[in-house]
Amino acid sequence: MRCDSAQAGLSAAMDDLRPVTEPVADHLNGCRHCRGFLAGAQRVRTLARFAVAQPVPDLVPSIMRKVRAEAAANPPRVRAPAALELGGQADYPLAPRRTSPRVRTVALGLAAGLVIGFTVTAGGLVGGNRGNTTALAAEIPRDLLGASASLSGYRATFDISELHWTKSVPVRTFVADLAFRAPEDFRVSVRDLTPYPSPAWPRNDLLLATDGRTWQASGPNSCPLPLLPACPQARPAVIAVRDRAPFDAETAMPTDVIVPMTVLAASDRVNVLGLDTIAGRGEVAVALAYRDATPLFDTFQFLGSWRPFFPQDRVIVWLDRKTWFPMRYQVFPAPGAERAAWSSRQGLPIEGPDSPIFSATARSFSTAVPALALFARRTPAAASDDGFHDRPVAAAMIPARSRAIQPASVRGLPLVRYGAYARSDSRPFDESVLAYARGLSWLTVTRVLSWTQGSPFGVGPFAESVELPHGGIGYYEPASASEPRRVALHTTKGEFLLASNLPRAELLAVARSVPVKGLPQPPSWLLHRWTGGYVLDGLTVDRAVRRAGFPLLLPRSLPTGYRPVAAEVTRAGRTNVVTISYRRPAAELDGVGLLLSEATGQPLPPATDADQVMVPLRATIARWSPDESRLEWVEGRTYVSLSASAFDLPELLAIAASLGAP
Repeated sequence: MRCDSAQAGLSAAMDDLRPVTEPVADHLNGCRHCRGFLAGAQRVRTLARFAVAQPVPDLVPSIMRKVRAEAAANPPRVRAPAALELGGQADYPLAPRRTSPRVRTVALGLAAGLVIGFTVTAGGLVGGNRGNTTALAAEIPRDLLGASASLSGYRATFDISELHWTKSVPVRTFVADLAFRAPEDFRVSVRDLTPYPSPAWPRNDLLLATDGRTWQASGPNSCPLPLLPACPQARPAVIAVRDRAPFDAETAMPTDVIVPMTVLAASDRVNVLGLDTIAGRGEVAVALAYRDATPLFDTFQFLGSWRPFFPQDRVIVWLDRKTWFPMRYQVFPAPGAERAAWSSRQGLPIEGPDSPIFSATARSFSTAVPALALFARRTPAAASDDGFHDRPVAAAMIPARSRAIQPASVRGLPLVRYGAYARSDSRPFDESVLAYARGLSWLTVTRVLSWTQGSPFGVGPFAESVELPHGGIGYYEPASASEPRRVALHTTKGEFLLASNLPRAELLAVARSVPVKGLPQPPSWLLHRWTGGYVLDGLTVDRAVRRAGFPLLLPRSLPTGYRPVAAEVTRAGRTNVVTISYRRPAAELDGVGLLLSEATGQPLPPATDADQVMVPLRATIARWSPDESRLEWVEGRTYVSLSASAFDLPELLAIAASLGAP
């Protein structure tokens, strides 16, 4: 099945609210381009959802009369409902476009998901002096990057404990054995040592192994907790791939537990809590929110059932000061009522902020290079074929024969693999890949010829436009949970995609050295029409403001690191919708970041979730949907929505309070 046929089938299924046909589903499983089309189509429908909502009683005027009456009697603040307070009193401002310094400080401080004022010792969280760690905060990312590039091999054993998976199994324990051999040999096995109540309970015994060209993962599928222990979905599964492309994101090597490249090594500075000595080794404790630490957990949780974590839960990582490998990491529950409400919805017990609910501790580790035999596996006959065929690396050095175009600077990484995909119905174009690697650091340069999809190869509609030499343009996206950092180039010599676990600055330096000129996207790539209107994407915020057709409100205060990267304008009937994406430069693991959407002349859509609550905001009443992490309200004749899966209510309230005219 060709991509155009599959995409037509996807659109028809969404229009008719029915499942896709089996051929379309099979094509979708093997085609990332059509999965991107599906994500974009679903996003358009989400943005336009309020344009087709059925009429509902407008309760805002009556609610606002009560709000104004209370405000007049008790100027100028109201107490937040008890269910929304964060471990104490929390005042929410009612005056439009203003917020108290105290509320803003508290909310933005919580945006890091951490409680400042504690240090870490081998015994856990205690009050005390953080020590002289200012210089380390900037040095650690560079040291991690150096450790990554110098690593030829690694072996380690981790002891893992997890609390509150279910009421019947409050504690689970595991042992994980990990091995790596540069550049792409990787293996991790997880043995479940938990004493379950009966043999009916599924054990989380997992295995992932790859030698670069083949990839295999085995273990039980995830199971909804209410179905345990008799869960048919938890039957063991084997996922195997042969003819794998180098450093393929869909069959990834989850190596962040060796060197955390996705977030820590790519940061300008890290949050250092303190220094300690554990088992005679000097270690430094680094803190980050769980939403930014998920690559650490992917190493052990690629299959099976695991307990959930709140995005603002605190993860403390102990780094060995000689090797900079993580020796231990733990998850501590975030404080506050938002976390408590989430915990209740998940069916979890009360969890105090000072006791870890997950721990992974290195029992042993070595940098001796493991034997190749450790990674050799017999690929099952039913393994899916990724369709990538290796060619001699030396052939890439002859451009006339290979048509390879190499960057002038690859940041010291040698070329380790070169090849191309076979053409197929799901890949009706020519796609070749150059792979460079040293240790755990890697870079791929993909070139695509005969591209006809009408969008940049490998990035989405909110990719950030970046400047390249000689007036060129590239399109950058930070790392997500499923993709590395990447830059797309649209050129007269084909489409290029540069992907890497190197920091953003390093990746952009490579992109600037490719001997081609990055061109702006053609206008036909930016305008997407459907029966009821259109979407115009690839806009800067300034262009979106000019094309909005109504006055926009923009944030004057954002969480640390966030900045506007791209915008789009949607026309649905008589409604204009402007959506602006805010992201951090290194990683946005949910793949979205912060989205601000504003629309003209629309009431608040009908409630869709029993957990939604109303909160006072900007002299009006806003609705908070915790399951969707969406805060939405109507201000004048403008519908406003702030959504970010990594943020909680206080963070979004602080951003909303800062909105003002451009």
